[in-house]
Amino acid sequence: MLVIQEEKQYNITFDEKIENGSILYVDTKPEKTKASRQIATLTAVPETIAYTSETKTRPYFILEQPNGEITVSTQRILNFEGTFNFRDLGGYMNENGKQVKWGALYRSGNLAGLTKNDVAQIEQLGIKWICDLRSTTEVTAQQTPEIPNIPNLNIPIGTAKNEPAEKQKLDLPTDSAIYEPLMGESYKVFATSLGSYREIFEQILTRQTPFLFHCTAGKDRTGVLGALLLKVLDVPEKTIFNDYELTNQYTDEILSEMVDLIKAFTGNDVPLELDAIRPMAEAKPSYLEIAFTEMEKKYGSVEAFIEEGIGINSDMKACLQNMLLY
Repeated sequence: MLVIQEEKQYNITFDEKIENGSILYVDTKPEKTKASRQIATLTAVPETIAYTSETKTRPYFILEQPNGEITVSTQRILNFEGTFNFRDLGGYMNENGKQVKWGALYRSGNLAGLTKNDVAQIEQLGIKWICDLRSTTEVTAQQTPEIPNIPNLNIPIGTAKNEPAEKQKLDLPTDSAIYEPLMGESYKVFATSLGSYREIFEQILTRQTPFLFHCTAGKDRTGVLGALLLKVLDVPEKTIFNDYELTNQYTDEILSEMVDLIKAFTGNDVPLELDAIRPMAEAKPSYLEIAFTEMEKKYGSVEAFIEEGIGINSDMKACLQNMLLY
C-alpha cells in the first residue's frame, strides 16, 4: 500500500493482493483503534483511493482484509521548509512477515534551518529525542535550534566527540575521479564507530521512540545507521538498499548543502565545481556495500558485526523488535 501526498490530498494505491470486502480506515495513530474511521470498502482490483485531509495531523491508513490481516501505511517522505530528505523508515516488511512500525524511526538531513512550522511539525510527530551524527566541526558550523522538551544528543559516526572545531583551510581537488574513492574510504571508517552505534541503540531502548537521527545530508552516516537499524529488524537487504537509494532524489539539495558546509568550516571561498564533487552527493549502492564488506571482513557478516561488534545481544534485539515491529 503506497501513499503519496499532494498538498492536502493523499493518493493510496495497492501493490499487495486485496480480498473483496477489505476495508480501508484512517486514523491519527499508526494502528487500528476505536477512533479509526472507515473511508472505503475495496474490491479485489481496487482503484486509487483519494483522501483529503484539512488538518495538519499526519494520517495513517489501515487496510483490514476479511481474514483479519492488517497493513498500515502513510506517506514515507515528509515535507519541511528548512530541511530535506526527511522520511519515515516504517512500513517495510521483514523476513518473518512483520512490518516496521510507522511513526517510530525518522531520518533526515541537517536541521540547522528549521522554521517555526518545521518545529511544530516535529512536535506533532511526537518525536521524543534527536540524534545528531555530525562531527563537532559540523555542529559548530551549523547549529540545530533547540526544541523544548526534545533532547538533542550529538553521537558522531566516523569521528570522535572531542574533535577540534577549528576551521581548516583545504585545497579541494577538481578531479571528480578522486571523490568516489574518498567516499568509499569514508564508509570504511563508518564501520569502525562501534561505541557510537552501541550508545545509539542503548538510547533507543532507554528513551524509546519516535526518534529522529540525521547528519548533514541525511545520506552517508544516516544511511549506514538506517541500514543497521533495519538489519536489527531483519528487513531484507534488497529493501535496505532500496531505502538507501531514495536519497538520490535530493542530490541537488545535498550539493548545495555541501557547498555551504565546506565554505563554513574551511574558510575556502573558491568557487566549487559542482560536477566534480557530485559523487559525494550521491547515494550509490556501492558505498553502502563497502561499509557492509568492511563489517564482514572483521566479523564474518553484518549480523555478527551488530551482535559481536556493537554488542546487540539476543535480548536487546528482541526488545528492539518488540518496540519497532507490528
